[in-house]
Amino acid sequence: MSNALTLTIEKNGVANLIFDLPDEKVNKLSKVVLEELEKAINVIDGNKAIRVLLITSPKKDIFIAGADINEIKEIKDSKDAFEKVSRGQNILHKISKLKIPTVAIINGACLGGGLELALACKYRVAVTNKKTSLGLPEVNLGIIPGFGGTQRLPRLIGLQESLKIILPGKAVDSAKAFKIGLVDDLVREEFLEEKLSEFVTEILKGDANLYLRKRKDLRKKLCRSEFLTKYLVFYLARKDLYEKTKGNYPAPFYALEVIKRTYSSCKSIESGLKVELEAFCELAVDDISKNLIQIFFTSESLKKDLGVENVEGSEVKNAALLGAGVMGGGIAWVFANNNINIRLKDITQNAIALGYNQVSKIYNQLKKIRKVTEEQANAKIANITNSLDFVGFDKIDYVVEAVVENMNVKKKVLAEAEEKVSKNAIIVSNTSSLSISEMSSALKRPEQFAGMHFFNPVNRMPLVEVIRGEKTSDQTIATVVKLTKKLGKTPIVVKDVAGFLVNRILLPYMNEASYLLQEGAEIKKVDSLIEKFGMPMGPFVLADVVGIDVGVKVAHSLYESYGDRMKVSAILDEIYNNHKDLLGKKSNKGFYLQSNNKVNSEIDEILAKVRKSENIIKREISDSEIIDRCLLTMINEAAKCLEENVVKNAAYLDMAMIMGTGFPPFKGGILRYADSIGIKEVVNKLQELNQKHGLRFEVSKLLIEMAKNDKKFY
Repeated sequence: MSNALTLTIEKNGVANLIFDLPDEKVNKLSKVVLEELEKAINVIDGNKAIRVLLITSPKKDIFIAGADINEIKEIKDSKDAFEKVSRGQNILHKISKLKIPTVAIINGACLGGGLELALACKYRVAVTNKKTSLGLPEVNLGIIPGFGGTQRLPRLIGLQESLKIILPGKAVDSAKAFKIGLVDDLVREEFLEEKLSEFVTEILKGDANLYLRKRKDLRKKLCRSEFLTKYLVFYLARKDLYEKTKGNYPAPFYALEVIKRTYSSCKSIESGLKVELEAFCELAVDDISKNLIQIFFTSESLKKDLGVENVEGSEVKNAALLGAGVMGGGIAWVFANNNINIRLKDITQNAIALGYNQVSKIYNQLKKIRKVTEEQANAKIANITNSLDFVGFDKIDYVVEAVVENMNVKKKVLAEAEEKVSKNAIIVSNTSSLSISEMSSALKRPEQFAGMHFFNPVNRMPLVEVIRGEKTSDQTIATVVKLTKKLGKTPIVVKDVAGFLVNRILLPYMNEASYLLQEGAEIKKVDSLIEKFGMPMGPFVLADVVGIDVGVKVAHSLYESYGDRMKVSAILDEIYNNHKDLLGKKSNKGFYLQSNNKVNSEIDEILAKVRKSENIIKREISDSEIIDRCLLTMINEAAKCLEENVVKNAAYLDMAMIMGTGFPPFKGGILRYADSIGIKEVVNKLQELNQKHGLRFEVSKLLIEMAKNDKKFY
């Protein structure tokens, strides 16, 4: 046999096909592995002594993780896609055509091509391991299942349950898989050998066995329930997809259409596989798929990145949080939810109560959607203690400061905390824009201090910016990165510059939108165009959500650091200085009235005043100018961040903007989007804008150099 597969045949006619890809943590269905699999199937098919085939994996928590994504990434054209995928389809179809019973024994991740292989087997047994998950996540890569998943899954578990798995690309655990008929039996790991023997004995009874009878009964129920509802299910599924994706992600729509065309008792699986293959080939060469696959690889790279090369971070067991409130409560929740003890300290009980209220609010939401039970929530909340003083801080090994965004206040609080914790403790500041290096000047051990910028709402936003100050040690950065991953977040290490990475790119974009507003663009139109581009919300909706006062404060800190190229617009200054009631969502009015989502008419009066004082003549502004000025501002600042080594590479920058701002993943990130426009075109447009609007569009030296040498970010 081969390196990846081992075939053994016992005297009783039970054949064991073992997947174990050498020197890899996971099993993948690469071209080479599929060829080995085909050879094994041919051997099995030609051996009359084999009565049953068991397919297993000895890898911990892994059955088969899917196809080799590198091979999908390298697909050049539809012909290449056809050759690769049709080969896989044919090989798995051979498994389904074996005359003997075939059993996939799933202990761990069974995803994508792995589940499609399991579906090609006649039976599936799942081990009740917490890591056992079954799913078809292909739509998350901009493609659809291509080895028969769109055909075999609906035939097995019915239309509704299969759409719940295929369209969102979500996996189910072993219990859910058993409940919906995706697996035939559940087995505890310690009883696996004994139970498998019983299972094999039962399935050798042929059509009379218990599992086929149960499946036949399920099929009858499905046929009855789907007779009248089938077309309604397709209609509602399509409607739901548009609401969730706004039509920007074609893969789930393709999957739905394939299933709609092929889900019929009179359609052969062979004809269905052809329809699936045709759709896969169209998607695999599309830019959206290429962008989503690049994001996948960047995500995998970040998972392995230690933050500092060859430095392993320390474990954090007991943490403390300075400053409660909504943000502090979110940070306390993320620690407690990941079973890290955290002591919540503030100067009043009311402030501490605000923190606890935020924790409770998050758990109430999770209980409502049945993600946690009351008992589980209470057990997690028990990880949080509170105090008005520093009692017990000598046992703390990690402190998060989350007090008001004021340098002097932060310095005072940090210096006081440093005196109370052990000499080995790491202290971090959750600041959105203030200098880590300046803060560290108040500390005796600046090498043990860093920035740890959580994004709001903490329980939902995946990104954490890890900010390295001038004196921050490698060990400190490695520990913050390791802890961030333990908290279930994605850390990206950035340089200590004003605005760090995400806010430095985001705030100029929001500022530019307000310049457009001054010149004559309409709030609703700007927001609508930006949302149509793919952003989760337009800049004015975002300003209201963040808080206009908060955004202007950060914008001013950027202006202080970067000068006139980040000069704050007159309209923002006017609102901030003279209209203290226009804070956005928290005051129920800002650019919009929160009660009805209509544009606030007060803004028109403020605009008239600003235009008069600034001698601005209102004009018509085209859709293309709005998009260009908003997006090119971000591209330009992102390039300047790379120039200054604020972040490791373009891929990490793009991931930070996707996770921190919701920049549309289907575009691949702000710099991948720049590549799609063409760097020369980007530079030409920026130079035109620079001539018209001045320093705000001063072109990045990196972009000019790239345009000159015909280079791309990717």
